Amino acid sequence: MQRDHRRADHYEWFSGFLEARGVTLSVRLFVAALTLSMAVAVLVLLAGAGGPTDHPQRAMMWVAVAGGVAGTALWLRRWPTKTQSAGFVMVTSISIALACLAYPDPLAALLGCVAFTTNGAISAFFHTTRLVLANVAVAAGVGAYEAIQLAAEGRTALAAVDFFLILQINIGVPLAIRLLLHALEGDLLYADLDPLTGLLNRRAFRRQTRSLLARRYETDRYLVVALLDLDDFKALNDAHGHLAGDRALVAVADALRATATPTAVITRSGGEEFLIADVASSPRAALRYQDVCDAIAALPMHVRASVGTAYTELTGSTQTHDAAVDHLIAAADNAMYRAKRNGGNQCHHHGVWPGPGSTT
Repeated sequence: MQRDHRRADHYEWFSGFLEARGVTLSVRLFVAALTLSMAVAVLVLLAGAGGPTDHPQRAMMWVAVAGGVAGTALWLRRWPTKTQSAGFVMVTSISIALACLAYPDPLAALLGCVAFTTNGAISAFFHTTRLVLANVAVAAGVGAYEAIQLAAEGRTALAAVDFFLILQINIGVPLAIRLLLHALEGDLLYADLDPLTGLLNRRAFRRQTRSLLARRYETDRYLVVALLDLDDFKALNDAHGHLAGDRALVAVADALRATATPTAVITRSGGEEFLIADVASSPRAALRYQDVCDAIAALPMHVRASVGTAYTELTGSTQTHDAAVDHLIAAADNAMYRAKRNGGNQCHHHGVWPGPGSTT
């Protein structure tokens, strides 16, 4: 699964970055705590002196509390999907807006717009610039309304300064985060890539595969692993030089990209060896790797490849999945060597793991 570092949405790679460092639970608890604290703050304002007394205003604040509780429950339950996370950002933005608009004191309501900053930070870390700007637009609209109410009370200078500060913090914090992530993503991207082929390197394979397996699938899914090794690659280097060998590796990498599904994790695992992991709805997806052999054989570089595959049904926990990947790589490696012993330029299938494997 190759990534375009120019994409604006950071959700997939940043979630993978956090997961690889074992901090997703801490982040979940932190976001849940922030969201709950905002809901509790609204409850305090509802019960305290100076709070809204009209039924519509109180109803708006109770809706805001409900939005905060729902967001807290989402992050406490598990790591949300990208769609759920984007929904959380939108619901939180609406909840903050309702709480601010419902509060009768315009100065307090204007200062409450600072809460949009937290939501904007989450948007900037995980989502598109469009979602960040939507949060800024809501904050600016609510802030402008409250500033006008404050100016109508004769406090024009205070309204103008506070509104400026609200805009500054709601624009400045997400912008700083986006700039930081842009630099960080570039460094991580190039650290994960093989410099010759542009494919993922072996170090990035585990993290990308784990992210692939962490997705939610509506139907039964199978993890398919393929291990590919070029036949007689040393002879190609000896006969035509290492530059020709490098060109062949680049051409093979391009062929793998062209024949892979959008979800495939494609890795140059070392030398002339390549590793592919993918999730499919049927184990018959392993059979398509003969087409990969044929595509490589059709290259003008006159290279051939031996491919071994293995698959297993995706069940159990993440730890089970990690063990399955290791066993599948070993099984695919055995199948690949069987293909080489039979003359190369062909694909052999170890079959299912766990359980008796079969070769074809």
